[in-house]
Amino acid sequence: MNAPQRQADQEPQASPDNDAQQTPEASPPPEAATSQITIQTAAPAETNSDLTAALETWRARLSAAGVSCRAVAFHNDDARWNHDFASDQPDAARLAETWAQLRARISPENPVALGKLDATASSDLLMATSLQLPDGRAGIVGALLVPPHNERTIQLVLLSLGWLQLAISAASLVHNQRAARLLELLGHVGSQREARTAAQEWVNRSAAWARAEAPALTELALTLFEVRRQTPHWWVAADTAWAEKASPTVQEAAEVASRAMAEIREIRLPSWWAMPLLDDGEAVAVLVARSDGTPLPDEALAVLRASANLSEPLLRHWREANRSLWRHVLDSIRSAWRKLRGPGHFTWKAVASGLAVLLAVLVLWPVTDRVTANLVIEGHVRQVITSPFDGFVVKALVRPGDRVQQGQALLRLDDRELLLEQAKFRSERDQAAGKLRQAMSERDAPALALATAEVRQSEAQLALVEAKLMRAELLAPMDGLVISGDWVQQIGSPVETGKEMFEIATIDAYRVVLHVPDRDITRVQVSQHGLLRLAGQPHTSYGFKVSNVTAIAGVQDGDNGFRVEAVWDGAAPALNPGMQGVGKIEVGSSSLLTIWTRRSIDWLRLKFWTWWW
Repeated sequence: MNAPQRQADQEPQASPDNDAQQTPEASPPPEAATSQITIQTAAPAETNSDLTAALETWRARLSAAGVSCRAVAFHNDDARWNHDFASDQPDAARLAETWAQLRARISPENPVALGKLDATASSDLLMATSLQLPDGRAGIVGALLVPPHNERTIQLVLLSLGWLQLAISAASLVHNQRAARLLELLGHVGSQREARTAAQEWVNRSAAWARAEAPALTELALTLFEVRRQTPHWWVAADTAWAEKASPTVQEAAEVASRAMAEIREIRLPSWWAMPLLDDGEAVAVLVARSDGTPLPDEALAVLRASANLSEPLLRHWREANRSLWRHVLDSIRSAWRKLRGPGHFTWKAVASGLAVLLAVLVLWPVTDRVTANLVIEGHVRQVITSPFDGFVVKALVRPGDRVQQGQALLRLDDRELLLEQAKFRSERDQAAGKLRQAMSERDAPALALATAEVRQSEAQLALVEAKLMRAELLAPMDGLVISGDWVQQIGSPVETGKEMFEIATIDAYRVVLHVPDRDITRVQVSQHGLLRLAGQPHTSYGFKVSNVTAIAGVQDGDNGFRVEAVWDGAAPALNPGMQGVGKIEVGSSSLLTIWTRRSIDWLRLKFWTWWW
């Protein structure tokens, strides 16, 4: 706010060497020498108003010094520092034209320009001279002087420009000092640990500052109310950390705060003043001041307004940040509800409508519910070929993926030891047969019985060895496809009796084996249909039908599951056993929300049951 202007007859106490070309010192001029005019650089309208007041004061001082000045003007490229001659002046068009011509003649080499409105001796004299602004830029001052004109008149005008420049600089200095004090106040507020302590520090210092700006006040009480649920609540008061909320003074201050909040404007009464502090058009706090019965001076109100506008947003965000989590959630819900119910906020309402439609679709729209499981293709019939005896691999004739026919040789084992055993057992059999013939010729009954037993034993051992020799070459038991057993790179490897050497599957019929996770196995039933896609044919889907749900469990990729067998629904494509893919079994219909949240809800149920019981 602007300070009261000094009387025009007070002479400036400037240095003697101050003239129209010099900038005054940075130190503030004496109180009696300056007209304290606040030059606000933030708002163009306020700056122009203050400049007008400064120019009018300067014109009054010229008249007091004996120089008749009809009108004054100021020109600068910045609109905030422009003040034209009044349009009601006589011959205003000629005045504006002459004023433009004189401004064009002003330069650093020619700081003063004079011109008359017409050629008559009684014509007004228009004088233009440069003047430096507080920010270092140059402006042009114009004065319309009434006759008579002489050299002394020009000198008095030039000398008085020193006062004008000093007054503008002093007013700018006062504004800068106020800004520095506001920043200092904000620093004290921000250094506190809690929002309430910071608010108490703010109202105490703001009240002390307002009292200093208005020494005539004998009493100034300052109270800050916070608005909750459209009702002002006492928060802090100056010079005290607590107050009786039911006291008459607090109740009266609350009534004034309620009125200011309802009217969304300042309230000025003989003993009271209240200002609502707004956020997004709504009152979030109210600052209330009580005086000694006289209205608060403009100087004190300017301090309170500036301090509140600067500090209250910090306190508000601080106070909101200190709320509990539940209070944050509740306030957010209330704020969103007010936006949805109140006028405006079309974006919020459109988003809420879209979310409502989306939620309705998720909850009410039924879709096919499916169980997803990994699968592998197996032959309908599979046979495993094992090693008939301990030995070594001599030759491998097929590899996995080869098609074989029944009786085709697959692998040969080393039979050299068996041949030696065959020769050995044949020799023993021949010897036992000789003993048998001798005992028969001698009619020796005991020797005959012993020889007969030896012959039978030798023949049995020989038959066993010959059977192994016949199986030394592994043959395909049926037509099919070799799906396991790669011995080509393992020639000479030892094998044990019963070791799995090959697995052969039929190629004329396949079955689908799915690994269903145990969390979904209860929803899978025989005769349910589904679709599958193979890793080698991801672009094509094939139908299948569940044929058997077994009790065989296994772990696959760290996920426990059960074996579910299915048959092709229709003609089987050209496939190979061992191909893998993903199958989806249709187990009914559910909403999208149920499908998407089923796994999480089941996990929570299990955890809750575990913790609770």
